[in-house]
Amino acid sequence: MDFDLNEDTILLKNSAERYLKEKCPSSFVKEIIKEDMGFSKTIWKEIAELGWLGLTYDEKYGGTGSPFFDLFILFEEIGKVLLPSPFFCSAILSGLIINEAGDSNLKDEYLPLIIQGEKIFTIGLLNEQGRYDFDDPDLEAKETQDGGYIMNGTRILVPYAHIADAILVCAKINGSRGGAPTIFKIGSKANGQKKVLLDTLTEEKSYAVIFEDVRLSSDSVIGALGEGATYLNKILPKAIIIKCGEMLGGLQRVVDMTVAYMKERHQFGHPLGSLQVVQHYCADMATYLESTRLITYQAAFLLSEGIPCDKEIAMAKAWCSDSYKKCTWIGHQLHGGIGFTEEHDLHLYYKHAKESELAFGSSWFHRSKVAHVMGI
Repeated sequence: MDFDLNEDTILLKNSAERYLKEKCPSSFVKEIIKEDMGFSKTIWKEIAELGWLGLTYDEKYGGTGSPFFDLFILFEEIGKVLLPSPFFCSAILSGLIINEAGDSNLKDEYLPLIIQGEKIFTIGLLNEQGRYDFDDPDLEAKETQDGGYIMNGTRILVPYAHIADAILVCAKINGSRGGAPTIFKIGSKANGQKKVLLDTLTEEKSYAVIFEDVRLSSDSVIGALGEGATYLNKILPKAIIIKCGEMLGGLQRVVDMTVAYMKERHQFGHPLGSLQVVQHYCADMATYLESTRLITYQAAFLLSEGIPCDKEIAMAKAWCSDSYKKCTWIGHQLHGGIGFTEEHDLHLYYKHAKESELAFGSSWFHRSKVAHVMGI
C-alpha cells in the first residue's frame, strides 16, 4: 500500500500547516477556550473561505469534492495546534448526517450554509450516563394529533450548543423501548430548552441540553422514521477516523516538543538527551508515533476508497487512544514539573488525549469490536 501523498493532498497539508502555525499559536488557543464563544469568529470565517468546511462535499452544495483522505490529513494538522472550533460537530458530524439522511430539499437548504460557515449545527449523542444510546435512545419524542412531536429528555456533552443554530438528536418515538430511533433537528429558538455549561477537562465549550416539552413539527424529522441508528452507524466510522487523525497530530506535537526539550535542557553540563534512559523513552515515543501513523493512515485510506474496514477502524481508534495517552505520560515524566504547569503547552495535549480516548468508544470498546470481527 502506497502512503505517499499526491500533489493536491501535499498542497493542502502544507498550506494548512502554514495557516495554523501562524493563526493558532498555543497562547491563542489558551486564550480563546476561556472566552464565552469558545472559538474565533475570524478564524471560522477564514477556514470557511479556504474551503475546509466543504472539503468532501459535492460541488453543487459549495464543496470541493475532495477525497475523504484529504479531510483526514487536514485534521491531522488541526490536531497539532488543537484549534478550538465547531468544525467537527458542524461540518463533520452534522453535515455528514444531513448528507446521508436528508432529502434533496434538506441538503439544498442546509449544506451550503454549513459549508459557508453561516450556520453552525451541533449534535447530542450522549445520554445522562455518558453513553452513546442512539440504538435505544433515552430521549423521547411523542407524536401529537397535528402530526408533530413533543421532545423530552437530556443530552450531555453537546459541543458549542450555546451558539449552534440547531441541534441534531436521535430520539425514540412514542417512548416505546428500542422503538423507532429517529433523527430530529431542533432549532436554537425552540421553546423548552435549557442549556447548562459543563466543566470539561479540555475547557472546550460543551453543554448539557435539557428538553422539556419541546414542540417540533414533522419537518424536524431528518430521514426515514425509525432509521436514525442506521444513518448514524454509517457516518460514525468517518467521524472516528477524523478523530484519529486529530489525535495523530497531537501525538506528533507531543513527541516534537519533548525531543526538542531533551536536546535543549542541560543538567550537570550535559543535555538530558545524552542519558540512555531518556533516549530509550524518546525511542518509545517515536515508535508509538510511527505505529499510530501507519495504522491510522491505513484505515483512513481504506475508508476513503470505500473498502470495508470495520476491523481496521476499530484497531486504529484503540491504538490511537492508548498511544496518545502513553506518549503524553512519557512527555510529562521527561519534562518534569514544568510540564504540569498551565504556562507549558504539554498539559493541553494530555487533556486532549484523555478526551479523545473516550470519544466514540474507549480502547476497551474498540478492542471488543476487533475481537467480534475476528469471530471470538
